[in-house]
This record gives sequence, C-alpha cells and structure tokens, in this order.
Amino acid sequence: MEKNQPFEDFRSERYPMMEASPHLLFWEKTDRIMKLVVLALLPSVLASILFFGVRSLLLYVISIVTCVVCEVLWFKIRKHSVPQDFSAVVTAVLLAMSIPASVPLWYPVVGGAIGIILAKELFGGIGRNLLNPALTGRAVLRLVFAQEMSTNVQPQPFFSLDGLDVVSSATPLMTASAGESLSSSQMIDSLTGLIAGKNAETAAVLLLLGGLFLLYKRVISWHIPLCMIATVAVVALIAGKGDMTIVFAHVFGGATMLGAFFMATDYSTSPTTPKGEIIYGVSCGLLLMAWRLFTSMPEGMTFILLIMNCFVPLIDYLIIPQVYGEKSTD
Repeated sequence: MEKNQPFEDFRSERYPMMEASPHLLFWEKTDRIMKLVVLALLPSVLASILFFGVRSLLLYVISIVTCVVCEVLWFKIRKHSVPQDFSAVVTAVLLAMSIPASVPLWYPVVGGAIGIILAKELFGGIGRNLLNPALTGRAVLRLVFAQEMSTNVQPQPFFSLDGLDVVSSATPLMTASAGESLSSSQMIDSLTGLIAGKNAETAAVLLLLGGLFLLYKRVISWHIPLCMIATVAVVALIAGKGDMTIVFAHVFGGATMLGAFFMATDYSTSPTTPKGEIIYGVSCGLLLMAWRLFTSMPEGMTFILLIMNCFVPLIDYLIIPQVYGEKSTD
C-alpha cells in the first residue's frame, strides 16, 4: 500500500467481496494507524529501557533496523516501491518487547528477518499474512534457543552498571499457576513492572493504558481484548478457588496485557466480524489458561495466538453472514 493511497481494511484484502458490514465510511492511512500503535507502546518501551538499561535500548534499535532493512530489500529485489506504512516498525518493537533483555544482540536480527520475510512478505505482505510476524519470529527463537528465551531478568533501575541478573526464582505468574496466593508487594510490582520478566511484558499498567488509548482512538475494538481478559479472569477464579490474588496474577502477569491489546488484535490475523472477534477472544483466553495450568511452561501467549491465527479463516467462513437476497442452501 502506497503512502498516499486511501486506507482499506487489511482484513478485507484476504476475503474480497466477503467483508461484513458496517463498512469503512472514512479514509484513513496505514501509516497513521501504525504510528498510533507505536505511540501506545512507547510508555512501556521507555519503562523497559529504564528497567533494563542500554541493553534493552539496543534490542529495540537492532530489531527496528533489521525489520526495516529486510522489508526494503524485499521490495527492492522485486522492483516494487517500498511501502512507508510503519508496519515493520510495529513488528520490530513487539518482537523486542517480548524477548529477555539478556539475550545475545543478534537474536532480534534472526527473529526480525524470520518475521518480515517468512511470516509477512512470503504470504503477500501486510493484510495477507496468516501468522503474526512478531509472534512468528519470537516463536522460532523460543523453540531454537529455549533456555535463553525462557529466562526472566531482574530489573536494574536507573541504568545500573552491575549488569543484568538472570533469576530462577518464581515470578508472580508462576506462583499463581502453582495455586499459591500473591502478596500485596508482588501485586504492586506486577503493575509497575518491577518484577523479573521479559523486556517490556512486565509493566502491566502501562500496557493497559496503551490498550485503552488504542480503544479511544478506535484503532482496535473492545471485543477481542475484553473477551480474552474476561475469560482469563473467570477461569483463573475457578482454578484458584476464589482467590482474587491468583486472578490478579493471571490478568496482570505474564504477557496477558501485551497479547490481548497489541498482538491478538492484529488486523491481518484476527477475525473480521464482531461475533468472530468475540469467539476469537474467548478461545484465546481459554487456550491461554489451559496452557498455563496444564503445561510445564507458565506462559504460552506466543504459541496460543499463533494457533488461533490458523483458525481465523475458519471463524470468518462460519461467521460472515450471507449476502442479502441470497437463497439459502438448506
């Protein structure tokens, strides 16, 4: 999509003539949408740089450079004009946010190249990819470098020169997954981000504010994040036998906020109708809680979203209504 080309809903490009009403009644540009997403992520990005120092900043820079260069080279090789829609920047930021600050600096190079080339451009580019590019890049890194990618890093505020500490102690989410209650200090730390974890997944309150900003700007709708978070809360309440601290840990711990507001709502890899988005959100919440409760890994946001990405075409096929006036085949 060219910079000056009117915005069209990415999702309708996958299923032309099948998009359900209401249709877009105003013109919008892709680059503005992506800039708003980056703006919503910016507080969490700045917080992660404050918590993890220069190494966190380098992960963002390397990831952005890699994703942008890969996209430019792809279009130059194919002799097409390079899009200026900032989608590669969004992919890069989300990838860097979801990996530990302690990993080698070449990890975002591998993850970014896989996300842009394999998950996005080989499927036809923005609006046509089946899998979320940032999640795909992270999933490959997680499978190949399991130990490094599964580590949790202790924040070192104010650019401590002592280096980053990889900790093996239980995080609040791991504590809750084991059926144990959280202390008040653990809950406060989960909100502020002062807990061991990945680069920018820990500052739940900042991610929540960013998600609310996207809702206010109507970049995303409420269906997926609300249904997903509500499902997580209900299942956690049942599994935790009414312990609200366990509910708190599952809602505000791990990658729940980042996944619900910024990854599950990706236009290209989410359903095209409100009913489909509700089904998608509830399914993501159920699958996430099943992963947390019945597997050895306390967090599985990356894999459950990629699994649900594969079911989006089926959800759209079953939910999109018939064209008005078409005869029923029943």
